[in-house]
Amino acid sequence: MLPEKKTVNHSRVMIVDDDEDDIYLMKRALSRLQESARMNLDLTFVCSGSEALGEIDRRLVDNSLPSKIFLDLNMPGINGLDVLSHCMAQNILDEVEVVVITTASDPDTHNLALANGARTVCVKPNSLKEMSDLISSLLAAE
Repeated sequence: MLPEKKTVNHSRVMIVDDDEDDIYLMKRALSRLQESARMNLDLTFVCSGSEALGEIDRRLVDNSLPSKIFLDLNMPGINGLDVLSHCMAQNILDEVEVVVITTASDPDTHNLALANGARTVCVKPNSLKEMSDLISSLLAAE
């Protein structure tokens, strides 16, 4: 008889990204991680900064904030820095860890994100394995 899989971690995670390819890569990486590490993740995917603001406000009212937000910076309209400013204005950065995952690799952009409340800034990986490794390490730090 095979041993029963036990859930070792439960987390609410919100992913904010406007790029369909990046969302697909993150979904695959998270799915792989849930299967292999027996994690129970409550995932929310939003495709714009404005949608993220609405979701954050709704979850504030429902008292169901995510423990982590994986946030893209480069989005049209309301961008990742605007979302960070909103999180700071709502005083949720002590309970919600915002991790910026961006294509921007310049130190000025990274420092700006950190100064605006991001806990960590990472450059987006290009492969499923690298994305899986990155997300695994970010979730293990919880």
